[in-house]
Amino acid sequence: MVSGLILPIMSHYLKNHLGFSPFQVGLVLAMLPIAAIIAPFILAPFDTYRIRAERHLVIYQGIAGILMLILSRQDNFYVFLLLYLLYGIVFMPTFSLTNTVAFSHLADAERDFGKIRMWGPISWVFVGWAFSMLWLHGSPEEAASRLGHALVFSSLCSFALAAFALTLPKSPDLKIQKDTVSTQWRHLRLFHAPDLVLLSILTFVNGIVHQFYYYGMGPFLSQLGFSDRYIMPTMSLGQLGEVFMLASLGYFMTRFGVKWTLVIGSFAQAARCVAFATGSIPLTLLCIPSHGICYAFFFTVGYIYVDRQSPLSERSKAQQFFNILILGLGSLFGNLGAGKTAEIFMHSGTTEINFTAFWLVPAILGFIITFMLALFFREARSPKTFVSE
Repeated sequence: MVSGLILPIMSHYLKNHLGFSPFQVGLVLAMLPIAAIIAPFILAPFDTYRIRAERHLVIYQGIAGILMLILSRQDNFYVFLLLYLLYGIVFMPTFSLTNTVAFSHLADAERDFGKIRMWGPISWVFVGWAFSMLWLHGSPEEAASRLGHALVFSSLCSFALAAFALTLPKSPDLKIQKDTVSTQWRHLRLFHAPDLVLLSILTFVNGIVHQFYYYGMGPFLSQLGFSDRYIMPTMSLGQLGEVFMLASLGYFMTRFGVKWTLVIGSFAQAARCVAFATGSIPLTLLCIPSHGICYAFFFTVGYIYVDRQSPLSERSKAQQFFNILILGLGSLFGNLGAGKTAEIFMHSGTTEINFTAFWLVPAILGFIITFMLALFFREARSPKTFVSE
């Protein structure tokens, strides 16, 4: 719910309500992926205290709620930039902490975690419709004046989650894993294999492509004539599609295998950008639900493949590395690249963007990814192993 209230409209809010330039918008959005990369190093000293995972959730969500509440009252670019970075540092770790709490209480994670994970996109759909229909009512001007309240509601959701975390059953204490220098980066040896080298590179590039969607969609819908009230519900169609795709992912992986499921996901990513480039409202509405294919068939399959190819002792660190490629580096360069692209293709003397040219940039990258996967990716049949030291 927290992310579902701000990510769909953040670029639109910053550009069209606070008056930030397209590249400034990209810089602000880049703060979350930067935070995802640096937060583990900044917060590492706090892990020396024996605080259970759900107690960390209370602390981080509580601080995130305070920072988001302050952000809701800011309109200065540099202040917003700094506060959003601080917000990301305490908020981004909550994703892995939530997984830690869930896994510690599930008897069969492979069987049950997917059912829990699907509530993520379901909550996006719920808050998108609830906030827009119940709060952004009235004339377009009245709705626009209340769009910034999404940040306030996101703050309240963080406080609610912090309070809920206090009621969670006790999970194992967080323990510091004291790696030696020789073992600390051992998991990176996995990514020397040709299949994982190629997949890592293409995942990084597709992370950039994926971020063009989150950067561009809010301003794009606004420029097409959608009022602020309908931007979040329209974008929530993508999360609705994600629910169905996650539910059917096992079938497609069994039928097509990892390689061709990845190809379907990357092709859908490129194809929807071409559809958006046409500027057709019916085609745009038809293609937004394909977000589920783009995410589940590529990124989720990537997580599964990395997990399959990793020795049991290295799976956690291998997943963290792969996660940095998507939520960290891919998202970082995606936001900066999308911001610069939007600035390049902005119509002179106006605030409007040439979205036909804008969407063709990620479309070309998406087709290159699809081509590289189809021609060069070779799915390994057995897990990677390390040579003993």
